[in-house]
Amino acid sequence: MITIAPADYRANVLCTLQMTPTIWSIYLALEGEASFRFLPGQAVWPRFEREGRIFTKIYSIASSPALVPEIELCISRVGWASNFMCQLKPGDTIELRGPYGMMTLESVPERDVVYVAEGSGIAPIKSHIEWLFAQEDPPNVWLFYGGNDPGEIAYHALWKDLAAHNLKFRYIPTVRTGAGEEFEPGSAEEAVAAFIKRPEALQVDICAVEDRVDEIKRALLEQGFDPAHLRTERFCSY
Repeated sequence: MITIAPADYRANVLCTLQMTPTIWSIYLALEGEASFRFLPGQAVWPRFEREGRIFTKIYSIASSPALVPEIELCISRVGWASNFMCQLKPGDTIELRGPYGMMTLESVPERDVVYVAEGSGIAPIKSHIEWLFAQEDPPNVWLFYGGNDPGEIAYHALWKDLAAHNLKFRYIPTVRTGAGEEFEPGSAEEAVAAFIKRPEALQVDICAVEDRVDEIKRALLEQGFDPAHLRTERFCSY
């Protein structure tokens, strides 16, 4: 197992980008005494105080380790903490510590992989996918990415382009309303049931908000996924 000890860094804000009505991308350049390293799927912890409250939320890194010392964060703008992060401007600096996280990649998986994400839960999965498809022989990868409507699906053009140019990648976006031609109707776990025929042979990683992780996991176990090859990560929104 590869272990990278967390350390303290100063991050310079390079740019911010609003990708959907609620999801923002923030690009940072890290400085510190040690060179920053992380595994795909790991996270950083910005450290600051705002309005007398200590910030305690950890954000998954959405970019590949190949881009360090620059990293990308993918943030749902839904509360006081995420508002602060999304209001950062180019040239601002913040302190952060990392990396943290357990749903990581240390090498190319031997099994084909199913990723299931909702909202900004796409962040660690994006890091996985970008890293995997830079390797010599990546596995077959399925991405089931769900939301209430198309406005909750981030990086849609990126995933469509990757699927169009790589036969090993399949992208199934799902929405509960406004499906249309580009989106499957219903939930991500319903789409998994419709498209995956041999779940016992696959690895699956799930990242979604709070209780949705348990709901998706339960549904996938009922579909026949092997619990020994199923991992989860949850995030909270504030």
